[in-house]
Amino acid sequence: MKKTLLLTAYLLLVALAGFSNPLDSLKQQLQLTTDDTQKASIYLQLAACYMEPQNAPNAYTKRINQENAINYTMLAMKVYYRKDDTTGLVSSYSNLSKAYRAQYKYAQAKWFILQANTLSRRQNSIPAIITTLVDLAAIKIDIKDYKLAKKDLKEAHRLAMANNLIVQDSVVKLSYTRLYTYLQVPPSENVFQGLDESIRKEELAYAARQKKLAANMKPAKKVLTKKKMLVANVTRGESIRLTKPAINWEIPMSSTPADSLKTAAL
Repeated sequence: MKKTLLLTAYLLLVALAGFSNPLDSLKQQLQLTTDDTQKASIYLQLAACYMEPQNAPNAYTKRINQENAINYTMLAMKVYYRKDDTTGLVSSYSNLSKAYRAQYKYAQAKWFILQANTLSRRQNSIPAIITTLVDLAAIKIDIKDYKLAKKDLKEAHRLAMANNLIVQDSVVKLSYTRLYTYLQVPPSENVFQGLDESIRKEELAYAARQKKLAANMKPAKKVLTKKKMLVANVTRGESIRLTKPAINWEIPMSSTPADSLKTAAL
């Protein structure tokens, strides 16, 4: 009975230690896991833990943790790339972007979040598109590219409204607050002031352009009517002189070597 109690107490202490330090718990899971997909998931969880501020009490530890986050994310990327897992790649690219942004390496951070955004658009994953747009805008705010940051946030807000994603729209709102703080916009014009109205005006302008294009296509119907009249005259036996069309049977030569290669390939 005494041995059972001691064993229970020991297991409880181990569980509490794992709960207090998720890094150790995740590393233990990694040693016990043989499935590559599960390993990739643990790699990303480890990277996220290393990026937590509470796990970096000083500048040296912070720098080491950032490198660990990058290395574990790279391990996950190898698995997701081999398995052609687009969702996993989006998470990996986003993780790398955050790690490089924490190191103030904005060129690398911007490149990786753009890859995540591109893959999200291929998947047509609206939540992922919004998240990557917000992250991209944050990097642009860091490098003082406020105009393009506002453009990204505006698209994210439009997508969130159109798909009724209230939680993500609140995240976009916080990003707008940060942007307007840097722009020193008055409180009366802050966050979404006038934004919905400007989007509505853009949509109305787009509808007007489409209507104008449709109106410009109406003369084509008149031409079609004349063709019908011509066919009707032929059926009534009226004589119409037809001219043989001139056809150039020569193969056009390419002006550049690249075009010649394309022609040869065809």
